[in-house]
Amino acid sequence: MSKPTDRITIEVCRDGWTKGLQISINQVDENGRGHGYRLAGPKFNGSSTSLLKTELDDRDATEIRALLAAVFPLTEDETRRAAIQEGISGIVRLMSGRPQNDPEMAGLQAALVYLHGLREASTEETTR
Repeated sequence: MSKPTDRITIEVCRDGWTKGLQISINQVDENGRGHGYRLAGPKFNGSSTSLLKTELDDRDATEIRALLAAVFPLTEDETRRAAIQEGISGIVRLMSGRPQNDPEMAGLQAALVYLHGLREASTEETTR
């Protein structure tokens, strides 16, 4: 099984059977293939041809989140969990490529452990 990456794409394809257009948002794996959610068009059946693909960046994600939140606001718990996950992702990005003896690494690791604890506590509250 291929590992997912931190790359997200929006893709427009043409279905080979119906000739209909398909729009999807996907997380790209290490082999460049995507797995995600079909937003519009016929179901994917393996006969599609990609017509257009664009990779989302941080600005795109922020703008899309703002549009969605205006109509579908997050609950307080969802907002807290999203903030924790953003913090975890940010710390992991800061840690990647640093040598283990980097003076800042211990602080980053401690922050990561703390945020993981918050995430687990938040998840436990939700499942009660």
